[in-house]
This record gives sequence, structure tokens and C-alpha cells, in this order.
Amino acid sequence: MTGPLLTAVDLHKSYGPTAALAGASFSVSPGEVVAVMGPSGSGKSTLLHCLAGIAVPDAGSVTYRGGELTGLSDARRSALCRGDFGFVFRFGQLVPELTCVENVALPLRLGGTRRRAAEAAARAWLERLEVADVAGKRPGEVSGGQGQRVAVARALVTSPRVLTRGRARAWCSS
Repeated sequence: MTGPLLTAVDLHKSYGPTAALAGASFSVSPGEVVAVMGPSGSGKSTLLHCLAGIAVPDAGSVTYRGGELTGLSDARRSALCRGDFGFVFRFGQLVPELTCVENVALPLRLGGTRRRAAEAAARAWLERLEVADVAGKRPGEVSGGQGQRVAVARALVTSPRVLTRGRARAWCSS
């Protein structure tokens, strides 16, 4: 692919009377690593949510792989989020009722992958990230560092084209 992988132009997003974005623009090319930084409340998370299709901007456009993202249906945006975007949230956001391997397999299962294949892929990522020993444990039974590695495995298991991480809000594209 030539040109940008993901582009936002003149994004505006408000929550009630509070403007979270007022004309934000952004572009990331394949293979590029970008850090979105700013003070608390400056709109970093809102920008990332709009870029990934989690939130729809009030105005402006988001283009992903040459196609307009903002006009897609909720179902299509959700499918893109599950398959093309990987998220590592600030506090992991693991499902406490599921084991670590089930948490990692979850995006694949939601995308229609059979349980056995999804869990095999999940176990491979847990092994790669050196936390295979926690596969059968629930998130509340593992350390914070192990939980973060499980969250990273969950973000990578779908081989996403775009990866985002919470606090530092770094975006990587492939």
C-alpha cells in the first residue's frame, strides 16, 4: 500500500457542551510509529476512538486504507475494530470471568473463529510473550505485569494493521 494507512481530517467531537476535538487532523503510514501526547483532557482518547471507529466524530472524516470510516455502519466499524485494530487498554480491560487464554482468544471468537483454533492462537501469543503459565488463570489471579502481557497478546492475536496502547497512546501500523 502506498500513501497513508489511516488519516483524519478536521475532526470535531463534543460531549454535550464540552468540545473534545476541535479540528484535529492526523495521518499514519504503514510501518510508522506515532505517539499522541498532551495534557489530561486534551482529547487524546477521543481522537484514538474516532480513528478506530469506536466513536463517530460530529464533523470531519476518517479514512482507513483508502475508504471512508465515518460513514460505515456500526456492525462494519465493529468488524474493523475486531480485525484490523488492536487495543491495549491502560488497565488491561480483561474480562474477569474468563481465563487468560479465553481473554486472548475473545477477539477471534467474536470474529467467528472456532474455539479450538482461537485458543491455539491465544496460547501461541501467551507463549511468545512468556506468560503461557497463566493461561488457565483468571485476570484477578495474575500480577499486573502478567495481566498487561495478556492484554498485549489479546491485542495482537488478530494480527491487526493498527495497534494502540492506552496511557502513552502510541499507534503502530503495519
